[in-house]
Amino acid sequence: MEGLSLRERDARAIAQIARLRFSPLSLIGGRGNRLIEEGGRTLLDLSASFGPAILGYSHPAIRQAVDSACASMAGASLLAFPNENAVALAEELLRVTPGHGERRVWFGHSGSDANDCAMRVLQAATGRPRFISFIGSYHGNLSGSMSVSGHTAMTHTLPRAGLVLLPYPDPYHPTFSADDVLALLDFQFATTCPPHQVAAIFIEPLMADGGLIVPPPGFLSAIQERCRRHGIQIVVDEVKVGLARSGRLHCFEYEGLEPDLVVLGKGLGGGLPLSAVIGPRAIMDHAPAFALQTTAGNPVATAAGRAVLRAIETERLIERATLVGAVLSDGLHAWVHASR
Repeated sequence: MEGLSLRERDARAIAQIARLRFSPLSLIGGRGNRLIEEGGRTLLDLSASFGPAILGYSHPAIRQAVDSACASMAGASLLAFPNENAVALAEELLRVTPGHGERRVWFGHSGSDANDCAMRVLQAATGRPRFISFIGSYHGNLSGSMSVSGHTAMTHTLPRAGLVLLPYPDPYHPTFSADDVLALLDFQFATTCPPHQVAAIFIEPLMADGGLIVPPPGFLSAIQERCRRHGIQIVVDEVKVGLARSGRLHCFEYEGLEPDLVVLGKGLGGGLPLSAVIGPRAIMDHAPAFALQTTAGNPVATAAGRAVLRAIETERLIERATLVGAVLSDGLHAWVHASR
């Protein structure tokens, strides 16, 4: 394919179902918050490549961690034997993620497989076949995680049988208030969805792909109260909004939620494929070999994950996100008021 541009070669070689092209750029490199396109032009990146580039590109800490892991690679899989990077990262995630009792960590490659694992193991461990999620939610693109999503891009695939999809209260399109949604949930419990049939609810503490919607104060805690009353597990999907992006390490901390399972992905690997589910031992140890992926938890990707968590702390990225977020929010509010 000599003489063709990178985009022309891409069109001839990469399957359409494997790509989503919102940008006309073709990239050959990147460093920090800059990307380098074919031809050499350097551009400021505001996308983080849909989220995984939480530390930017070619971050020194990730490069050093990956180089070290590759120099003496402790296997390539977590299935047959443990490796130090995977175990240490799991220990660190348990330390920084609020929760009660004995918990365990499962590693995957993306938020899609992590939510898929959570859905399947919850159904098996609880013996309950049904789930609740929200219209507009996106929990992944595998058959299981897709089946509990409510995003409009998922209309090519039917939701799983018995799924209850609730509106997510949106102050900019107030068709359903928080009270309306809670009343609808109570009505579902009293009629077509007996709560003893429901294994879990999947919650985005800040709806991401569905419109970057901040829930009204108290809404998620009211959902949590109903779930606790009926023994329904709470899965908080932090894949896109977690790991310091909101000004807290975990976005669910704003509502004081106490999730049963927490799902991480995207930014956890700092650009490498890595995801995690953190949950109670009774669920996560439900059965051996229940959710296998040969290279999940490998020492290279988990080394990058450890570097990401260290950088969040040492570079004070939580405080940085709070500061920059306030500057952006204040500026946008000032612009709105000035334009009225």
